[in-house]
Amino acid sequence: MRTPAPRNPVLDRVLRATALLLALCGAALAAAAARLSQIVPEGPVPYPLDWIHWGSSGAGLALLLPGALLAVRLPRHWLAWLLVLGGTSSLLAAFGAVYAPYSLLAHDGTLPLTGLFVFTGSRFGPVIHVVIPALLVLFPTGRPPTGRWRIPALVALACMSVAILYILLVPWSVFSVGEPLIPQLARFTLDVWQPGWLREFWVEAGPAVFQVGASLSLVFSVAVFFSRFRGADTERRAQLRWMLFAGLATVVAMLGTMLLQRMFGYPEGAFSWSVEVVFILENVFLAAAVIVAVTRYRLYDIDQLIGTTLLYGALAAVVVAVDLAVFVAANALVEDRLAGVLAAGVVAVLYSPLRVRLQRLVDRILKGRADPYDVVSVLARRLEESPGPDELLQETARGVASVFRSPYVRVELDRPDGTTVIVEEGTAREDVVLLPFAYRDVPIGRLALVPRPGSRGSELDQRLLADVVRQAAAAARATALTEELQRSREQLVTGVEEERRRLRRDLHDGLGPALAAAGLKIQAARNLAPRDPSAADRTLVEVSRDLSAVLADVRRLVHDLRPPALDQFGLLGAIEQQAARFGGGRPSVRVSAEGCLADLPAAVEVAVFRIVGEALNNVVRHAEADRCTVRLEAGESAVRLEIRDDGLGVRPGALVGVGLVAMRERAQELGGHCSIGPGPGGGTVVEALIPVIMDRVPAAKGAV
Repeated sequence: MRTPAPRNPVLDRVLRATALLLALCGAALAAAAARLSQIVPEGPVPYPLDWIHWGSSGAGLALLLPGALLAVRLPRHWLAWLLVLGGTSSLLAAFGAVYAPYSLLAHDGTLPLTGLFVFTGSRFGPVIHVVIPALLVLFPTGRPPTGRWRIPALVALACMSVAILYILLVPWSVFSVGEPLIPQLARFTLDVWQPGWLREFWVEAGPAVFQVGASLSLVFSVAVFFSRFRGADTERRAQLRWMLFAGLATVVAMLGTMLLQRMFGYPEGAFSWSVEVVFILENVFLAAAVIVAVTRYRLYDIDQLIGTTLLYGALAAVVVAVDLAVFVAANALVEDRLAGVLAAGVVAVLYSPLRVRLQRLVDRILKGRADPYDVVSVLARRLEESPGPDELLQETARGVASVFRSPYVRVELDRPDGTTVIVEEGTAREDVVLLPFAYRDVPIGRLALVPRPGSRGSELDQRLLADVVRQAAAAARATALTEELQRSREQLVTGVEEERRRLRRDLHDGLGPALAAAGLKIQAARNLAPRDPSAADRTLVEVSRDLSAVLADVRRLVHDLRPPALDQFGLLGAIEQQAARFGGGRPSVRVSAEGCLADLPAAVEVAVFRIVGEALNNVVRHAEADRCTVRLEAGESAVRLEIRDDGLGVRPGALVGVGLVAMRERAQELGGHCSIGPGPGGGTVVEALIPVIMDRVPAAKGAV
């Protein structure tokens, strides 16, 4: 493991000051070059100095200024100084390409430092191009890689050094392509001193060595870059993608220049200007990639940039290829102008479908998914084909894993009976992202997934995933409710028949014989009355007891159908009567109500009464509470119910009992919901919301 160098505040201050000074000098050189270019007199300019300077000025500033800012923040980072040195060399070249001709033509070469700027203006221009392979080797840490790729990285750097040496040491006669010296240059030493054998080497083999060195440096640096990319973690890969974006943007800019030249037939001068603009943009992209990768500012916004660059780069390449193919084919048959019109027409027809197809391809390559509409459409189709909720959850997990290229997806759905259904896709892992989902603001489950390797979910991906989960949750809930509705219908029919059977049995086997026996005893009492009044009286007393038992059975049957207290005291009075059973003991129960409870449907009254009764029963049996409050709130569309105690609370992981399930089912039967959980200050809180639909058929209200 590399040990960080000890911090030296003095050295850091010197490096920061140097970076700022170079930035100021670079800006001054660019401004001076722009001013001098307007007053250079006409005349023969030596070939190595005869080139457009402003492209190098712009490219130099694009590297120098961001590099200086980065050096101020991180004064010992090698990439910052690579940008600073690359930009400075380009600005020296641009200024030399203007200052040297101005001195030679306007002042016969007598201005100060003319020889130095002849050298920089003629030889420093190509040096900026070594920034790209150097960045590929050193990006983003500023150091060559370790391991087996260290040797290729050093080879790339060595080949770059050889190419730079050729540019600096090659004799002027070779560099100027044999152009005769103008008289003003004769007084200057144009070549760097070197041994004779080395000079001969550059003359004989220099061009070949330069081409081989430049080519090898580029090949090895690209290989090193992609080796870093393959072995990088999520954050490092995001950094490297910024450099990939810079390279793709450069290619797109070059293709765009070619397309403009081909379509509009730019003359040579205008085309040269467009090449200089591309050169500046190339270095802007490189500097931006370094700044973002090193500072990690908005590091993960790169996916959208790369996607857009890939899309329009591929589109530009296809347009150029199609345009050239159509133009060449048509030119063989018709005149040039008509061939150009045909080519433009074909490109216009193909542009839109090509863009759509390339957009989908780019999305699948970079994001692991297609267009958001396609994702939702595919998942919706799969959900429609799922026969049941369990299969629907499996399709949800499989669909999310497929469209987001996740190696592991788990869907958990909480059932109304307290159980949890879990389906998985892929091999279980620990590094999951957990996303809860709800239906009508009620939590009903969770989605756990592992992001695909080398990616980090963007905000757009997270919103899309939330939409997918929400759709799947609604579908799962709807399917479960459909099956639950079917089961409820079956249970309702079965329950009605069972209730009829029970009533028939109670009436036939209990009330019927009891009433028949009472009738026989009354007849016997009538027969006994004339001759044995005391026996008749005893018989009538037995009849009275039998009828009292029958009346108790009738009251029991009626109470099972609907609590009589609701009709006798109303909902609030019945609940207060329930609470009064605990009066003077532990816990003390307080009941409060808001709104009108008198006109509630019978089914709502029964549900509220039963939920309160079950909740109070749980408080007495399990909570060990001192106080309990029951609060009712009747609104226009729903009744809210809250039972709160200061007892032990619900233990984590406790099993759901029959009573709690019954409370939830009573609320859900009427379209509401009931939740049981810990209170904010301890204890337990039961909350229920039951909709009020006034056109429900009310149950019979009548006291017996």
